[in-house]
Amino acid sequence: MYSLSSGETLVIALGGNALLKRGDKGTFEEQFTNVVLASKEIVGLIEKDFRVVLTHGNGPQVGATLIRHDLAKNVVPPFPLHACTAETQGFIGYMIQQALQNELNRRNIAKSVVSVVTRVLVNRNDPSFQNPTKPIGPYFEKSQYPNLLNIFEGYKQGAKHVNPDIKVIETYLGDWDSPEKGKQAALAQIFSDADFILHVADTSGKGVIQAAKVKGIYAFGAVSDQNALAPDTVLTSFVLDIDKAFDQVVRTVVENRFEGKIYKPGLEVSKGAPGEGIVYLAPFHNLEGRVPEDVKQRLNQTTQDIINGTIMVPEKYEVTTDFSQKSAVTATVKTEPKILKIALVTDGLFSDGAWGAAAFNAAKQLETNYGHKVTCVDNIAIPEIETILRQYSEDGYNLVIAHGFQWGDPAVRVGIEYPNTKYVVFTGLVASNNVASIFPMQQEATFLLGALAAMMSKTGTIGYVGGDKLDNFLTSVPDKIIWKYQGDAKYRRVVPSPTPVAILEYPVIRSLANSGHIVIACGGGGIPVIAGRDDEKVGIDAVIDKDLAGELLSRQIGAHKFIILTDVEGLYLDYRKPTQRLLSEVFVNKNDNPTNMLKLEEGSMGPKVHACLQFVKNGGKEAIIASLDNVVDAISGRTGTHFYP
Repeated sequence: MYSLSSGETLVIALGGNALLKRGDKGTFEEQFTNVVLASKEIVGLIEKDFRVVLTHGNGPQVGATLIRHDLAKNVVPPFPLHACTAETQGFIGYMIQQALQNELNRRNIAKSVVSVVTRVLVNRNDPSFQNPTKPIGPYFEKSQYPNLLNIFEGYKQGAKHVNPDIKVIETYLGDWDSPEKGKQAALAQIFSDADFILHVADTSGKGVIQAAKVKGIYAFGAVSDQNALAPDTVLTSFVLDIDKAFDQVVRTVVENRFEGKIYKPGLEVSKGAPGEGIVYLAPFHNLEGRVPEDVKQRLNQTTQDIINGTIMVPEKYEVTTDFSQKSAVTATVKTEPKILKIALVTDGLFSDGAWGAAAFNAAKQLETNYGHKVTCVDNIAIPEIETILRQYSEDGYNLVIAHGFQWGDPAVRVGIEYPNTKYVVFTGLVASNNVASIFPMQQEATFLLGALAAMMSKTGTIGYVGGDKLDNFLTSVPDKIIWKYQGDAKYRRVVPSPTPVAILEYPVIRSLANSGHIVIACGGGGIPVIAGRDDEKVGIDAVIDKDLAGELLSRQIGAHKFIILTDVEGLYLDYRKPTQRLLSEVFVNKNDNPTNMLKLEEGSMGPKVHACLQFVKNGGKEAIIASLDNVVDAISGRTGTHFYP
């Protein structure tokens, strides 16, 4: 046990739980209440004559601020991300300053609290600008699934490529199984002059096609060739070559070259064409004569331009993911039989005429072409996914094809238990030793549909009906959004997170702290700036990790200790396992990489450990990771994880 040393300077990085606790909605009242509770612990240190400098994160807050700007952009001009960081520095600093000053006054401690708007210099060539990793804002769930969003974006981009002035109407139903809702949405768009409509709405899409037929306009089908639903109405469809995709993956199993990875196949010229592509446009069938020859030629050229990369159809909603989840048990190397037992499982319907039907037909082709024994089950309830996967694994199936992105994480979890079973998740974003995902670039095909509609539209207005339900801001953001897959079909927006190089206001912060003021600085990691012409500082869009900024601030102002407060007691080995144990002390000079701690989860404990190690390696006396509720005990040495040189 240690005695508390008065007069030392502490830099304390407040974790997210100081502002937002799990389950909070993020209201101002909730956040201020949490800050009031945190301030009681901080003032406990000030009572013992420590000089305190506080910093804090802003991930949820700056993400929410960006959404507010995006939603209000048609009313007031939106601000860039670096300015939003300045906004959150201000209002979070205000909350902490208010709560601390009130608590100091309540205890008759004659000290003042001050917030410093802090700029942090970063390198304009930092690799994070090419590889964003910092999650901000709320979680998005399955209704904001990026592949669905990109389908519409591709359609819009294709139309604008041909006619920048074309009007694209979009409607989101929030219902995949209501033809009536699809019909009413399409009729409303037709009333607004749309003369082409693309649906991506499964069973609801049948209503879209029906409305187009009644009103005498063209519709585009989705996933399958839907011309047969209305031969004089469905001009073409974007089609997933699921036959080819299933065939390719089954071959990898039979030939013992299966890889646990994420595949992103794009456009092909036509069904079954050579190459890796698995999305294409269906023939015009009996409507061939209604498409002008010059339109066909331009469409064919555009197809080739996309395939050869002359035209890039970007993912506006790009997803990054960590998929280093490897099975704890390594599968015994064995030769797979030539005839496989295959299960196709989906939460969709094989009767939808699109998504589910295409998968069912592709699975049946595996029986016809190769004699594989295929079991097909649809309409599986989401809570039953793991049970179903476990059932077919237990029954000795060689390959389970899970049709739907929601099957991804369950497949990885079950795959650990059954390392000799292979799993493929269609439109998934996961991978492990025995789990692969196929995430088709469907936006490349819908780009062609948008271009075709724009070339043939007589009204200059086209429509889109989606079965998904979107948060409003997603349709308001003009720029690309990069999301990171968080597991369990959830995503968060991610932005660049460059390494801090220098805290520009550190002399003022040090002076204020040495004068006895409680200082709040480097909020949200600081406002990122780069050096411009004549060393002029210019804001840049990024969010700096608050732990790394706090560590650098600690060194620059000569702090004795650097403390990171979070919602756990410290650094645990085997976290959340029966063997979980708290690591109390780490001596860096005895072991430069104790217990491989830097291989911890990115975005959670990993950066905290990295910051603590960096502090003590570079002259710091002591760094601590501890619970906000036990900060006095942690500094006394009674709890927490302590890092020493």
